[in-house]
Amino acid sequence: MQRILVALKQGLHKSILALSLIIFTSFCSLFIFAQQPSYAFPVVLGQLTPDEKIERAYEMSEATGLLEEDKQASANANKRFDYNKKANERTVTGSQENSEPNLIEKAQELIQQVIGNE
Repeated sequence: MQRILVALKQGLHKSILALSLIIFTSFCSLFIFAQQPSYAFPVVLGQLTPDEKIERAYEMSEATGLLEEDKQASANANKRFDYNKKANERTVTGSQENSEPNLIEKAQELIQQVIGNE
């Protein structure tokens, strides 16, 4: 009689252990599909100031930082110049009067000299 009780007790312990392991694994599998939030880079790149972008680039490497500085400088240069603004006529005509003969004019003079028309 004691052997039967001991065998039932061991069987009950094994079945309880197996059942608890099954419940535990099924409970853990529920959390596989739950995605944890990423705290690696909380700020969106579009919201960074130009200085923050440069600092972030220097954290990667010095060459990347220099490239980012050049990019920011060229972007600022394009913003400062107004392409829609008309040129000053006095400046344009003054620069044409004082200019040296261009390459085409020099080539035409050389051709005239070679041909002998001068």
